[in-house]
Amino acid sequence: MIECWVELGSGEELELPTAVSWRFCYGTDTPCDSFFLRCLWEKGQERLLSGACRFFAEWEGERAFTGVVDEFTVVCGQDGLYLELSGRGMAALLLDNEAMPAEYQRCTRADIVAGHVTPYGVETVGGASLPAVSGFTVTSGESEWSVVRRYACYHGGIVPRFDRQGRLVLDGHSGGKELLIRDGDTVTGWEYREERHGVLSQVAVRRRTTWGTQWVTDHAFAAQGGCARRVITVPNTTGTAAMRYTADYQLRAARSARVRMRVTVAGAFLAWPGELAVVELSGFGANGRYRVAQTEVSCGSGGTATTLVLGETDAMI
Repeated sequence: MIECWVELGSGEELELPTAVSWRFCYGTDTPCDSFFLRCLWEKGQERLLSGACRFFAEWEGERAFTGVVDEFTVVCGQDGLYLELSGRGMAALLLDNEAMPAEYQRCTRADIVAGHVTPYGVETVGGASLPAVSGFTVTSGESEWSVVRRYACYHGGIVPRFDRQGRLVLDGHSGGKELLIRDGDTVTGWEYREERHGVLSQVAVRRRTTWGTQWVTDHAFAAQGGCARRVITVPNTTGTAAMRYTADYQLRAARSARVRMRVTVAGAFLAWPGELAVVELSGFGANGRYRVAQTEVSCGSGGTATTLVLGETDAMI
């Protein structure tokens, strides 16, 4: 059973009535996590949630969602009186706030967290391996999320994400459980897709005015006939190792959505983004190990269902 409550701007917490339907969506990038909830309501409480700013949900005693309330609606119709509540994950706080322009001579994880995360009441975990970056610039009009993502992805090779407790996680995916999807499970639908447009076969990184170019090739995609090259220009002070890392990042980012499998299985909260899933279905030509890129869990008249969007295990998910 799902248990939900909200926190008001005053700090007071209100437990929500029994939910008749709900949907939670999780990912590791934009759009950020989101939720929708419909529950029973009582007449005379139409403005009770005017100050609701945070939302929390638990499933079987474990936290399932922490987020920001975006909208609520009280509806009276043929189905009676009910409340509809919707919002996003805690990434919304970084998406909705514009960063102050800044230039860092040497930018560290501590600088990013202190200047672009902590001011919004967001807790951060991990990120010890993220490097210090020279000449990091925050441009005008950039969101706080864009600053964090650019620092973590481009310079650290890690896609930042939020966990179910609403904490910003700056570590890569490792360990965790492995979901097995096989014939005994109630698979109600699936879709397998591969996309070539936008996937790069080769990246060249060159210094602005001096000699020196690093070439990096995605040999697997090139062997499949892939032919798409990008040329990246970097400052003259960029080292050879940094140039190669820049090229590797571009290749990984370009094929982040190359392979996508969407599968719906009966049951709730079967896997979380970043975890591994092994597909073993009879007569299916795309069985194998995947990494969960997105999770959608819903409950309605047909019961609970989990829809997983799966990608390559080494892609930037």
